[in-house]
Amino acid sequence: MKIKAFYLICLTLVLILLVTEGYSQTNTPPVTAATTPAVTPAAITTNNPNNLTRPSDDLGLPEVDAYVTNCYNVYDQTNQASTQLNAIEQQVIVTKKINMDNNGIEKQLTAFNLQLTTLNTDGQALVASSSDMTANVTNDLKGHPFKIPSALIRVRNSTKAVKLSLKNIHTMLTVTMVNINHRLHPLSAADSAKSKSDSTARGVANTGKTMKTAISITGINFSSFNSLSTELSNISSIKSINKKFKSSGTSTIDVVHYGTTDDLLNTVLSNCKDLVSGKNVGSSESGKISLAF
Repeated sequence: MKIKAFYLICLTLVLILLVTEGYSQTNTPPVTAATTPAVTPAAITTNNPNNLTRPSDDLGLPEVDAYVTNCYNVYDQTNQASTQLNAIEQQVIVTKKINMDNNGIEKQLTAFNLQLTTLNTDGQALVASSSDMTANVTNDLKGHPFKIPSALIRVRNSTKAVKLSLKNIHTMLTVTMVNINHRLHPLSAADSAKSKSDSTARGVANTGKTMKTAISITGINFSSFNSLSTELSNISSIKSINKKFKSSGTSTIDVVHYGTTDDLLNTVLSNCKDLVSGKNVGSSESGKISLAF
């Protein structure tokens, strides 16, 4: 009897434990990990090294801020000029020559040339001072070293924008405007063939070493300057040209050519008779020719 009573007591205790545990599992809410709202990290105010967008704030360094502003002024004005010049080029391409307003377009080209020449001068000066701006940033922000990297990136981006503008200006002056002028004053196939045959007849071989001759020109208008450049580029003994027009002062055409400078001058006089004659030649020496109109 004692053994049975013992078993009954044990069985009762087990049942009590099972019931208690079941109640605890059904009524105790599950434990979950504490949830906290996500915190967005503060934005790091640094300049993207590949971003050429004009900054919307200042660094607080007057000289550097002025440099950045001037750089982006050149960048924006160059992009605007490029868009406008490309529109003129498209207009010239699609308009029949009989309906072409040559005088109006040439006036626009003259204005563009002056604007681009000014932008080129300003851009070159800005690039030349870029190292000074870098030094200014480092010196002026010594007390705030954590600001130096983003400030240097801003100066670097500004300089990059100007360098890109200078390349664009060079393309507009030496390609786009030349193409427009060529369409305004097309060289006939017969004239082009004559130009090349005259050069060949003069015995200037288009092989061997080339040399560079700088042709300085005064008193020439923009239209004649472009016409002369176009005729020079059609001479077979001339490998390449690089031109720069100035309405007041001296314009230049740097010519890479075969033969000597004397050969080049004789070729110019022979092939550009409608524009240049002996009376326009001021002087000639190795690597240099001066023309006056």
